[in-house]
Amino acid sequence: MRTFAGFALAGLAAAVPGTVTAEVLTVEGVYAARQSGAVEVREIAVERFGGDVGEELAIALADRLEAVRLDREPYFTILAGQARRYGYSTGETAARDYGAATMRGTASGEILDIRDGTKKRTRCVRRDERKKCVEEKVEVYRCRKLAVRFDPSVRLIAREGGTLYAADDTLTRTQRYCDDDKSEPSANAMMQEMVDEFAVRVRYDLAPEYRRENVRIMESRKGLEREDAASFKDAVRLTKTDQAGACGQFEALLAANPDHGSLLFNAGLCAEREDRLEDAIPLYERTLAGSNGRDYARAGLDRVTSRLRAERQLDRRYPPDSPVEAAN
Repeated sequence: MRTFAGFALAGLAAAVPGTVTAEVLTVEGVYAARQSGAVEVREIAVERFGGDVGEELAIALADRLEAVRLDREPYFTILAGQARRYGYSTGETAARDYGAATMRGTASGEILDIRDGTKKRTRCVRRDERKKCVEEKVEVYRCRKLAVRFDPSVRLIAREGGTLYAADDTLTRTQRYCDDDKSEPSANAMMQEMVDEFAVRVRYDLAPEYRRENVRIMESRKGLEREDAASFKDAVRLTKTDQAGACGQFEALLAANPDHGSLLFNAGLCAEREDRLEDAIPLYERTLAGSNGRDYARAGLDRVTSRLRAERQLDRRYPPDSPVEAAN
């Protein structure tokens, strides 16, 4: 298994405050791409997209994919504007061609600006000497609805042929505005928002994600003897200054209370924090089987299984006998 020091996401990674104020443990790692069909792809030639919104989508996709970094190195090499002509070769060229693919697509948009009834607003037109309204006027304003639709379609094609990844969608945005509004909505801005949303989806489908986040521990001491409950309270307090020390106490308490829900979850979170992912799974599963903390445990299992999947994806991407590994 290949390990990595960090996975930068050009501002998309979850941020963690410098000072931890809640009862939490910090976990970090690389989480899996949502789809595994293209994990070996390292170089993507982005063709000119068809459709009236195709150029905007191609640019957004190239920008999002080019921004992904692994160990401060680009995760993808992006060739924009035209597809390269792939050929089989040896040596340095073979290493460069390893994992190459072409991205093709089309994107169309539709904008409708239609009547959408009226809006009434009552305002005071005369007040007495005590500032009390004595005469009101009902004003009626005509309204319209701006509806924007975006239909993207993307394919990632392997060098040797065959579809590695496919994504199709229909996105819509609507906004109502009336004659009394200070400004009208922008169809271009609404379209760009959907273009960006779809590009982000493709980015997370194709590449893993690094996250560093603070996860709340479980704090219920119910069911513990008085001495163990006091030790548990000390461990909870210790999470703010010494997370490793807190984990040591949680795990010691679990040995004496093997079925306690909070201790099972907290010990699982400690194992996850220390990258002992396989150890975390049964602890989360046992928490899930209990009556408390199911949402906590389910989220923990999701994180751990995603990280294990990411390890398998990266092993596929960087096998020891790959041309790129040999070139390095």
